[in-house]
Amino acid sequence: MAGPLPVNILCGYLGAGKTTLLNHLLTRATERVLVMVNDFGDVPVDASLIARQTADTIQLSNGCICCSMGGGLFDAFDRALSLRGKVDRLVIEASGVAEPRRLASFALAERDLDCQAVLAVVDPLCIAERLADPRTGQVARRQILGADALFLSRADIAGRVALRRAARLLAGMNPLASQHLAPDGVLDQALRQPHDFNALAALHPAEDRDGDHRNLFASRTLRLAGPVDRQHLLAAISRHQRGIHRLKGYLRLSEEALPQLLQLAGGVVTLVPVEGAGELPMDRVVAIGPDAGCIDALQAELAGQEVRVAATREGWA
Repeated sequence: MAGPLPVNILCGYLGAGKTTLLNHLLTRATERVLVMVNDFGDVPVDASLIARQTADTIQLSNGCICCSMGGGLFDAFDRALSLRGKVDRLVIEASGVAEPRRLASFALAERDLDCQAVLAVVDPLCIAERLADPRTGQVARRQILGADALFLSRADIAGRVALRRAARLLAGMNPLASQHLAPDGVLDQALRQPHDFNALAALHPAEDRDGDHRNLFASRTLRLAGPVDRQHLLAAISRHQRGIHRLKGYLRLSEEALPQLLQLAGGVVTLVPVEGAGELPMDRVVAIGPDAGCIDALQAELAGQEVRVAATREGWA
């Protein structure tokens, strides 16, 4: 009989760099890793990026798994456990607004899972701004408070001053969590430590763990009619970026032969050519943020239309 399956929860605010870190960890892994991806909307960008690595993936349906505790998560747990003996570890890449305490509580309740360290990815360049935002601060705060280990992303571009400031801020909030700047052996060891749920909960006993954050964020799938002009696209994103914290999807540019992966993360917009796009969903971009009006305005501008009544919410980031 196979023993409990080790599981890590990987969380972090929208655009913090979770998928990038996960892919680094997968390239180093000596274990057989099963990845559970909490994509949202109908554009599975995170799952497609991870699928290019060697890990198997389980993709969950729309929604933040700590908010919609329907059959999706438990069915995925059952499927993961059915693979014991074929995989050595389960990694859950949670959505950008998932709260690790809730996720960890479900993993701890499953006797066939060994809940090991919760890892939160933090962007040192914008974490102070995220925490100070009255609309989103509680989400970023709970992710930090619920983590056993904290990974500071973008260390190569953040600079020493920004890294030191972020490290002090995080240590003041969660002194129990180890801090990491590189996906190295030290981080590997940290991920194998048991999740210390009780100690982390006692750190801030007054913290509200039952708040419903779904209404803080709007999520839309922006559907483009065809190839778009690069400069028009970048200018439109810049005009509405203040209320949009994440963009990701595949699209075509009128001046480029190859499809492009568009991402907005940490306030930075990137367009990367994609070879062998194949079955990837094209000309659809997921937009997430606290300001539905900004998302609707971007959709209207890209479609060349006037702003209309806000579209129906399609899911939670």
